[in-house]
Order: sequence, then C-alpha cells, then structure tokens
Amino acid sequence: MKTLNKICAAAFLFGVTIFNSCTNLDETIYSEVTADNYYNSGDEVIAAMMRPWGHFNGSMFAQAPYLLQELTADGCAWPQKGPHGYDGGAWIRLHRHQWTPIENEVERAWYLMYMGVGLANNMLADYEKIDFDALKVSIPKAQAVAEMRAYRAYCYWNLMDLYGGVPVVESIGEISPTSQSREEVFNFVVKELQESIPNLSDDKTTTYGRVSKWGALTLLAKVYLNAEVYTGTAKWDECINTCNELAAGGFALDTNWNDPFCADNDQISKENIWVVVYDQIYASGMGWYGRWLHYAHQSGWNLKDGPWNGIVCQPTFFDSFKDNDLRKSEGFLIGTQYPRKKDANGKYYYDTTAEPLKGSVEYNGEPLVFVNHIKSMTEGEENSGARSIKYEIEEQSKFDQDNDWVIFRYADVLFMKAEALMRKNGNKATQETVDLVNSVRKRAFTSADWEKEKYTTATLTMDEFLAERGREFAFEGTRRSDMIRFGKFVTTSWWDHAASQKEEYNIFPVPSKQLASNPNLKPNAANALY
Repeated sequence: MKTLNKICAAAFLFGVTIFNSCTNLDETIYSEVTADNYYNSGDEVIAAMMRPWGHFNGSMFAQAPYLLQELTADGCAWPQKGPHGYDGGAWIRLHRHQWTPIENEVERAWYLMYMGVGLANNMLADYEKIDFDALKVSIPKAQAVAEMRAYRAYCYWNLMDLYGGVPVVESIGEISPTSQSREEVFNFVVKELQESIPNLSDDKTTTYGRVSKWGALTLLAKVYLNAEVYTGTAKWDECINTCNELAAGGFALDTNWNDPFCADNDQISKENIWVVVYDQIYASGMGWYGRWLHYAHQSGWNLKDGPWNGIVCQPTFFDSFKDNDLRKSEGFLIGTQYPRKKDANGKYYYDTTAEPLKGSVEYNGEPLVFVNHIKSMTEGEENSGARSIKYEIEEQSKFDQDNDWVIFRYADVLFMKAEALMRKNGNKATQETVDLVNSVRKRAFTSADWEKEKYTTATLTMDEFLAERGREFAFEGTRRSDMIRFGKFVTTSWWDHAASQKEEYNIFPVPSKQLASNPNLKPNAANALY
C-alpha cells in the first residue's frame, strides 16, 4: 500500500470538481470551488497539490510520451499479429518513421504535457493566494512552489525533446502563445530547475512520488546530457558536476538488476530517485503486463485482467543480449509458456510439469511458444517476439499494477557521468568511465561469468556504450533520445525499419490541430516534410 494513496484519491476528486465547475460569471454559484473558498486547511492544500502528480499516473507508460520514445526506436515494437494489433497502422508508422502531423500519439503527447503545464500553472497561481502559515500546511510554501516549477520543467523538457521549439506558458489564461526556439526552451528549463533546487526537500521519504532535490538534479543532469542536441553546444562538465552532486543523495545500486522494478519497489529499492506512484486501487494506470503478455497468461498466471498481446521485443534487440545476461534470462519470456505458481517460500516458478499455455488464434489449441522471429510489422503472429517482464507481475494483479513507475534511477546517473567523461575524452573510454559502467553491468552476470564479461577501456567503444545503455535501460522510455544523441536514430536501420537519413525525423511535427487553432504557433522542421 503506497503512502500517497489517500492523498491521490482526494486530489482526483478535487480535480474533477475544478474542471467541471460552472463558468457562468453572471450568476451566484454557491457550489463553485475556487482558490479563495476551497482552501480551508493545510490538508486541503496538500490534497490539491497532488492533482498534477495524479496526472502523471495516466501520462507515463500508458500514454504517448512513452510510446513515442520507445515504439520509434530499436528496442520494442507493436506489430500486427494476424487480425490483431493493426490499430489503424499507428504502431507501424511509428516503427517505420512514417508518422504525420495528424498522428494520434503525436497529438496526444503534446496535449498531455501541456495539460501538465496547465495544472502546474494553476497550482502556482493558487499558491500566490494561500497563507501557508495560517493554514498550517505541512510543507513550506517555497518548497511547494519549487515542486510545481520542477514539475513544469519536466513537462517542458519532454515537449522540447519531442518537438523542438514550443511555446513557454508560465501563467493561466494566456491565449495563442508564441513559439520559442528550442534553445530558449532549454534555457527556461535550466533556469527553472536551478532556481527551484535550493528550495526542494532533500528528504527522499516525505517527497516520494513527488519531486525531491535529487529528482530535480537528475532531470537537470539529463537536460545537460542532451544539451548539444537541443542547442548545438555541449555541456559535459555541467552534466558531470550535477551527477557528482547526486552522490550526496544517499542512493545506491540495488543488489539485483530488477529490484528497482519489483512490485514493492517503494519499500525495497535504494536506487530509484523519482517515481510515479501506482496502486491498483488508488492510483491506476501502470499496466505493464497488459501490453506485453499474451491472452493466455491471464489464466495461466492467475491475473485478474486480460493482457492485450501487444508490445514485443524486436528480434535484433533481443539478440543483443548475451545468453548469460540475467537481464535476458530473467527479464524476458521466450519459448514454451507454462502456468506460473508459487512455492512454499512465496517464490514464483514455471510449472513445466503442467500442460503448456495454449494459443487461441493462429495456434489455437496448440502450445504457446514465443519465438524470436517476426517477418515484419504487418506479418506477426500471436506468438511473435520475446516479452518483457522487467516489471514484476504479481498473481491476482489487475491491469493496473502496484509497481511504481521509475522516471529516474541512480544507475542512470552513473551512466550519464560515464558518457560525459567519455565524450570529453574524444569518445574514448577512460578507466573511470569503465568503472562506472561496470559497477552497473556487474549485477547482470554471475560471479563465474563476470571476469570475461566486464568492460575494459579497449572494449567499451561508443557503439558498445549505446548498446549497453539500451540493454540496461530497456523499455524505460529513453531509447529514442539516446539514439538521437549518438547520431543513430535516422542514420541506421534495424529489423523492419529502414534508415530515413532525414534529420527532420529527430523531432515530431507540431500537431496540425494545434497549428490550426493558434496562429502564433510556428511549424517546425518536421512539419516541412508534409
């Protein structure tokens, strides 16, 4: 049970009230909720404060920003499998880089991130009217303001990363805002974070599920890591210095590679820095198994809801893992699928003495055998592709799982610092770079295998660094950005994707609906392709 359950529920109710209130200003509305009459206690302020964070529940793994980062890259895909999964060709277009300005996911990502901006701006406007001391709010006003500014900076970082230059709106009620350049948005995000960090709490426990000083620092490091993409000017020293600051946060690598993603990761993980809180009752929307597993896993694994048999691992990406890599052997389903049970110690195991799970479409009534072969995005079958179980799946789980979604973890801090050091050294690995990467990689192999699997300054090339980053952070929502930073997103081919060799595909077009509704909005370079 998560610590923010009841707060998130209260925030949801508050949000429903706000966004459905009457707007006829000529009447006396006694039931209207405004900043002037709603906040009568500190608890009500805290409940309202959770509304923007509740928005993250529905806009991370389940929604467009994540899908645009992962389904356009070389790790996972959502191929059509017989009669299922075509979905208007959306996933095919994303994989093949054939999206358009009217693409649903392109529109949805813009909408969801700007909705986050609006929620933050609304709270910041409310904070100006609230006397935190008089209402005995449990956190200082400066901290509350800093959290919303960091939240808004996170939204703008996503917008800048996906679309390039976008309007920056800092207050509610602005009509038809004007586009700013990508560099201007970058500078705004950096300024917001730098000014907010001193007022953010360094307490990882009380801020869990919101943003702490450490979460904002990790975001700042990530922005610096991609500065050359965003502005043309690298900021490797700034990235390294920010990563060094994070060393004081008390975070550590978890013992096992998949501990950050277990069902009780809020209690177990020492590695996770910033998460989105999920809970089957109070904060739904996680849904990992719903997208990855086959229909037969519902009964075979004793799950409450039926999976969609949607996302799969691309064959070439699966092959990039060595067979002795625990992230492969423990993190994927491949081959014949069996019922899953618990032993006397509560540990899950696959009952290979039982009847295998059965197919229901192309292999109806036959054993369900996942194969690492898919002809193309339009020629998949129900058993196509390995399936990720990176996030632990508990029996009796609903589609909405209890695992908290990981935005940033300490392993990423180590990788960011390692990459910045490597780039400063002429794209050659230093011993410090190797030590940082090996410190994370080591837990993916047994002690017997480690000596032959660890990197050296000779074996850790830039291409290998990108490959290892892909394996360690597989399906965590960063692969597109990483490939762009390494110059691989539009210049390389993989599985059913042919390289476009067009730099314009490094960003998504401004949605047509937005251009039509705002005359001050400027098309970006990607819009010129259509």
